[in-house]
Amino acid sequence: MDIAADELLDELARIDATLQLVVRRAGDGGGPELERRLQAHLRRLRTMLCADGVAVAEDTVDAAQRVLISADPQAPLLVLAMARTTLAAMIRRQAANSVRAAA
Repeated sequence: MDIAADELLDELARIDATLQLVVRRAGDGGGPELERRLQAHLRRLRTMLCADGVAVAEDTVDAAQRVLISADPQAPLLVLAMARTTLAAMIRRQAANSVRAAA
């Protein structure tokens, strides 16, 4: 997979901004626009990440959706925080490997 590190890190910044919005809107359902944004991130990440990374991205989007629809979002927020950390580490690791492969 030949994805530039800059592309990976840019997508990480974009999904992180969306996930911050999810946290702010926890428990309110989010609406169709936020759902479309989450699904768009997932589609882009599927083309960029290895199979393990795609699984982590799917888990992260699923956790974000649970945060939005949960009546009591405290536990889903903790799950989302862990998923965000894991996704960020996965993307950074793949970006670092991309830089090493290009060198």
